[in-house]
Amino acid sequence: MLGKPFVFAAIVVLVPSFAAAQAFDTGSRAEAYRRYVLAGKDVQCRTNASCAALGVAALDAGRIKDAQTLVDMESMLADAATLQAEEENSPKALNSAHARATMALIHEGDVQSGLGEFSNARAYYRTAASRGKDAPDDPMLSRVVEVAQQRLAGIADKQVVQGLPAPGVSFARYLSLGAWSTITLAPAKGRHGVYRLDARFVYPSVSSEGQPVVNTGAVVANVRFFGAIARVVVSDQPVGATIEATAKVTNLGAYDAHGDKCLLEFRLTAPETLEIATHGSVAACGFGPNVAADGRYYLKTGS
Repeated sequence: MLGKPFVFAAIVVLVPSFAAAQAFDTGSRAEAYRRYVLAGKDVQCRTNASCAALGVAALDAGRIKDAQTLVDMESMLADAATLQAEEENSPKALNSAHARATMALIHEGDVQSGLGEFSNARAYYRTAASRGKDAPDDPMLSRVVEVAQQRLAGIADKQVVQGLPAPGVSFARYLSLGAWSTITLAPAKGRHGVYRLDARFVYPSVSSEGQPVVNTGAVVANVRFFGAIARVVVSDQPVGATIEATAKVTNLGAYDAHGDKCLLEFRLTAPETLEIATHGSVAACGFGPNVAADGRYYLKTGS
């Protein structure tokens, strides 16, 4: 799992009160988050770079559990650097932070590869490789993306999962701050060709106290794939209801032309890959602020 689990504002702050007060006084969410990450941690490293170096060394030595802890810390401290660069409005620092966060994803993939969880490793490597589009002219990020592509090529044919396995499958899309949007597809009992779809979409951020929080959106539906596509009309159903989406929907124009409609299209585009696109308006889907389903999701066998 990447990073700490998210907590909500109602949960008691986990940083010492004096440190939290200092962070609040500075007005820096980056510093508050960094304090939150480091509070109470018995870890050898305290910076992104030292965590990265120690994590690689642990992995090379076969100490997978230690490597996971170090790499998780590496990722969270890279997120803190990203928040700080955004606060300072520093493009150079932001490019460096993006490269660090992308390298942390690669190291997370390395841990999964070391465990023999090749689908999970590919999910991390593919996510890292996709980050190149965020700053295509940045040489530092380009070099890191090239590393991700090389890692991916090295395990591209290892235990690849084709189609939708009989027991079902989960897909995930990484955002930031350890947060994943997730899709689970499980065969519906007694209904040939029908799957129960459980989707949880998130938008991560950091509170003024430094705690990671998420806005969420959810969809539960019974779906049928026609070819490689399933379509779910979300806006016509009460929030939280199980949607019956087993009939074929062909007229997308009826949704694209209206701001009060939301249809989610789930498309199996390649092995271990599910793409989601919204037709109509994201606002009509009934999700939390800034939450959207759109994007590329990769098969993942665990959290």
